[in-house]
Amino acid sequence: MSAGRRLGRLVLLALLAGSLGAGCAPPDRLAAARARALRYFATRVAASDPSWGSIFDYLHRRFGLEAVDARGRPLRLPGAPAGARAEIAAIYRRAWDPAAVARPEQIASLASPIDRITASALHCDRLGLPADWEGVLREASRAGAYALTHAALASQWTVENGCRSFVELADLQREQIALLEALAARREETIAAFEAGHDVWIEALAMLHYLGAGERVRSAWLDALLGAQRPDGGFARGREDRSDPHATALAVWVLTERLEPDRPPAPWLTPR
Repeated sequence: MSAGRRLGRLVLLALLAGSLGAGCAPPDRLAAARARALRYFATRVAASDPSWGSIFDYLHRRFGLEAVDARGRPLRLPGAPAGARAEIAAIYRRAWDPAAVARPEQIASLASPIDRITASALHCDRLGLPADWEGVLREASRAGAYALTHAALASQWTVENGCRSFVELADLQREQIALLEALAARREETIAAFEAGHDVWIEALAMLHYLGAGERVRSAWLDALLGAQRPDGGFARGREDRSDPHATALAVWVLTERLEPDRPPAPWLTPR
């Protein structure tokens, strides 16, 4: 092979690695974007919320990341539940409080099937799981969108709670990773199809990292994430929405994963 052809082949391989491999956005861009996102919380968000506060608890324990609200209170300490989250705050408290308990009827009364799945995984060490649990998670995963991202979350919580082993759920999680990657690749379609399409897209990136498949996150997706940051530092749930704490917390998670790729895995749930 001539020197010119070898050079051309190396260039092609480099381009393919950049488009298909892990994100390669410069660390300074990632760090600056994360700093702006954290400043959004510190200047515009009055208190933490159960729907995203436990993300910061996880990031604090794994990466040592400390984020605060506009009162200077750590975001890893959820404040008073807001609005529609009030009736399920006690159930989701287990995400950051190992002493939290829930009754079966509380979980059964949740209106959303997605909430019932994640709540069941959160409390499975005390309440157990149905015999067809893997089938429940697989069906939700194949439904796509938030059902997929939350089923991925629930599968990992199931393992962390000791209710199923990693080996038992390995095939399921491989399928979830493939589905999450496909969802992430359909970014424009996802954003156009769902009211909170940008939020679920960022959540797919976060779940790829959480399931140990962060290398599947492509550089183009990181560029798209950086380009979607609003002037106030936040990220929106949908194309036309204003900045939202849930989407911004997920973005902080993804950015932190990319800034510290060598940090060893850590469980989200603290053992009881």
